[in-house]
Formats: sequence, C-alpha cells, structure tokens
Amino acid sequence: MEWVYIDCMLSSRDQLQLKKTLSYANGYRELGMFDDALQELSSLEDSLSQRNECLQMYLAICMEAKRWKDALPVANRLASVETSDPGNLINLAYVTRRAKSLEGARVILENAAKRFPNEAIIHYNLGCYACSAEELDTATSYLAKAFELDPHYIEVGMDDEDLVPLRAWIESTVQD
Repeated sequence: MEWVYIDCMLSSRDQLQLKKTLSYANGYRELGMFDDALQELSSLEDSLSQRNECLQMYLAICMEAKRWKDALPVANRLASVETSDPGNLINLAYVTRRAKSLEGARVILENAAKRFPNEAIIHYNLGCYACSAEELDTATSYLAKAFELDPHYIEVGMDDEDLVPLRAWIESTVQD
C-alpha cells in the first residue's frame, strides 16, 4: 500500500526525507519489525512526523503490532482531521474495540453508517459487533446490508470468527 501523499509545500529535501522514511518504516512493518518501524518514524522532525501520511503509517504499525493504547490517540486524531474518509472512522472503531470497549466501537460505527450509508465495511463491522454482543437479529440486518452493498463480504463472513453463530445463515445467503 502506498502511504506517501507529498504536497508541493514541502521542500525537495523534506519530500525526499519523508518518502524515504515512510518507505523504510513500511518495509520494517511488512517484516514485522515494529519497533524498528516506529524508530524510523521517530527520526523525522516534528513538522514532518505530524503529517497525516506519517500518522497513518504510525497507526498501521501499531494496529499490526496490536498496540491498541498507542494507536487510539492517533486513530482519534485522523478521524477528527480527515472527516471525509470513512476508513479513518473504521480504524478508530477497530482500535476502540480493542483498547476500550465493543460498545464504544459500535457507537462510532453507528454514527459512521449515518454519514456513509453505502460503505459495506461499516455495516459488516456493525454486524460483527452485534453478533459478538449476541444480538443476532441486529447482526443479520447489518450483514444483509453489507452483503447487498458488496457481495465480497459474504465470503469474508464465512471465515470471520466473530460470525461463527451466524455461519449457517451466511451460507444460506450464498445459496439464495
């Protein structure tokens, strides 16, 4: 995944430094060397390290490393700064579920579903959260919407541990 979104306001030197650092950090992340990836990002000056693309990389590293408490403030910041990107709300909910609570994550996604009603992944995740809370009717309602918006999520749901109680129902949607 390409993380570099360099704008013209940076000097050539800063653009090169940012691109190099993000590339190295991403390489370490892909190798599972999370401390090295974070160290690479920490080498940037504050003016560069606080850019959204750096925060996105930091968040990706923390999420893969399952460092939920470290990821939460960054996910919050990205969701509040980049409000037109539903992915930021999805990431915030994902991190909130693990750092704080399922209910907190659910509230985030319920609000996101109002703003982005055609984002299948939001409905899918709400279905997972409802299923985890043993609210199976609510879960099937959200999942049906997700499957309608993007049938790919039927296949995803077949292997999702959150959805084990609904596996037969998901299989039946394939046959329909």
